[in-house]
Amino acid sequence: MSDGWDRVRAELDVWAAQRRIAQFWWRDDDAQDTSDQLKAMLAVARVFDVTIGLSAIPSGLSRRLVTALARAEEAQMLVHGFAHTNHADAGRAKREMGGKRPLDEIVSDMKAGLALARDAFGARVLPVLVPPWNRIAPGALTHLPKLGYRGISTWKPRLKPYPVPGLLQINTHLDLVDWRRGRVIKDERLIAGLLLRKLRWRREARARASEPLGLLTHHAYWTPAMERIVVRLLEVTREHPGSRWHSPRSAFGL
Repeated sequence: MSDGWDRVRAELDVWAAQRRIAQFWWRDDDAQDTSDQLKAMLAVARVFDVTIGLSAIPSGLSRRLVTALARAEEAQMLVHGFAHTNHADAGRAKREMGGKRPLDEIVSDMKAGLALARDAFGARVLPVLVPPWNRIAPGALTHLPKLGYRGISTWKPRLKPYPVPGLLQINTHLDLVDWRRGRVIKDERLIAGLLLRKLRWRREARARASEPLGLLTHHAYWTPAMERIVVRLLEVTREHPGSRWHSPRSAFGL
């Protein structure tokens, strides 16, 4: 095991010595159809008995995906917007639930997205919105509980647990893809170092540790290199007394 992972293990030893638990969860984005990459990722989750929050694009779901996941206990479905369509102006940060769109259009998409996901997956879908590109218009948040959503997940540490009453926010924080450098998989030592810093940051203030640390993957970029990193991460954390992996249902209290 690399020195980087040794330091992560040592950090978790500190958590355990302080009788504290570092919480984790796993979100994977952009599900639409089955693929060899998706199957490989789910196989890793099965081996380590970890449940992935698979955020699926409602308007693009294939029947093959729905059938394939019907008995996949290692995946719980989240609502990935509606169509993953960019509505931002050229040169601006991409977003579906925002831009210059009227608020009523955004609300309509959020409502339709949950309905389509429920039609496809039934009780297997959790009422958790994952806005495409992790962005959503602030004015849209207040509508989510009225539409039946109980959770939202974006990127970076949340500002507060409930951005609006009745809506729990649990984000992701460790992305394995370097989007700015050609969508390559980040170096394994870099990932271990990032995880170490994020764990220390949470340990330094208990309020920070209340939000589970979210692993973010995109199975379309699942490679042997990414699999090796995820396996190493799970080997270090899955059975460690200083850590706990949540299912999405458990993380959102559903």
